[in-house]
Amino acid sequence: MAAPQITDIQTGIQTGIQQAMKQLGSRSWQVDVIRGILSIAFAVVFFLDRTRVLYFLLYALGVYLILDGVTGIYTIAAYTTRIERSRRKWLDYLLAAINIVLGVLCFTHTRYIIILLLLIIGARIIVHGIGLIRHALRTSGRQAGLNWIGGALLIVGGAALLFRPAIVFTFLLIFIPVYALVDGGYTLTRGLLLRFAPTRLQPKPPAGDAAPGDIPADAPTTTRRALVFVRRAGASGLGHIAWAYEWNNGWFNAGSVENTLGKPFVAPAEMGFWTTHTVNPIDAMREREYPYDEYKVFYVADPKPKPAWKTVIWESRTPYSALRHNCNDVAYDVLRMFGAKELIDPAEEVVPNDWYDTLPGYSFAIPRYPAIPQHLRRMSSRELTIQFINLVIPAPLQGLIPPWRVNGRRAWEELTKAWDKMLVDVASIVRRRR
Repeated sequence: MAAPQITDIQTGIQTGIQQAMKQLGSRSWQVDVIRGILSIAFAVVFFLDRTRVLYFLLYALGVYLILDGVTGIYTIAAYTTRIERSRRKWLDYLLAAINIVLGVLCFTHTRYIIILLLLIIGARIIVHGIGLIRHALRTSGRQAGLNWIGGALLIVGGAALLFRPAIVFTFLLIFIPVYALVDGGYTLTRGLLLRFAPTRLQPKPPAGDAAPGDIPADAPTTTRRALVFVRRAGASGLGHIAWAYEWNNGWFNAGSVENTLGKPFVAPAEMGFWTTHTVNPIDAMREREYPYDEYKVFYVADPKPKPAWKTVIWESRTPYSALRHNCNDVAYDVLRMFGAKELIDPAEEVVPNDWYDTLPGYSFAIPRYPAIPQHLRRMSSRELTIQFINLVIPAPLQGLIPPWRVNGRRAWEELTKAWDKMLVDVASIVRRRR
């Protein structure tokens, strides 16, 4: 009997590997190749004619800020009563108007906008320095000393840059094209590996005896799970994201914004929003018209399912926007309100596939891992007759807007987070070379 058992195990492992590789291959390698080539081309053009490229970037920023302000005003005027934001309506209008004014200044007074951006960069460097010092106060030993030194240098350097913005400007003229060149080379290489050597990109499966996706035995008793799902081929190869989080009774809330119309702006009634109450969230993703491919599991020691559910209500009534309220943003909002701190802000990685891949943890291929262990807290010993409930949100239920979604602030938060990501990427490259 031993030989057949060994054969079955080997067959199962081989099948699992093939399924995992198939899921990895479903990611569009052409998208990465095109993005890499465009990024490299941008760097080359920047080196050849930096003045025109700089003006192009400023004009693009102006368009971005104007669109942000206009869509913000439209959202406030059309959906204020639905998203319960009337108390802050005047502030939202003011911040949206400021963005429009700054966007116009990008076309009419580029010099002042450049100075403003340089001052923001210097201020961000000082904020990072203060963060390192605060971290040093909570640690000890060599790491605390390094944090003190690094924080002091950042504060001094940031303060110097505030008084000498020309230094920052010169630095940016070199940093931006170099970063675009390196990032383009990385993206192009990843696309080619996806096409010709996908095995090199396949992560190792989780180790240990625990069942995949189960709550660790040493975790606090309050721990609940949050899941992020990805459909690799969604959005023409850019990817599509869905969420699920665990209630205290062991059931899950799952959902997404599908936007099957493919439009950049869609009203709530037409944006394909869905949410469900289910025992097995993976089944909810497999039974969609366009099934999902993979998922990652996060463990939240202090879960907040009620604020997450109120956020789901708010998301269902907020119009879809490719710039600010897409599938990735919605999943991030819901799970962050739930308490999943490992998630990065979509502003740091705007492409859904890249955002998903940047998240920590192993990616479980749904064909290989079609379920996660259940921990139902039932009031009855009888078997459940219903395990899947499609939800329709009643109009009287009040939603909860995430504090980071206030109109007028999000645009600048996205810009600063994008800048922070660039610095982190460069720092990671330096560490790897060491």
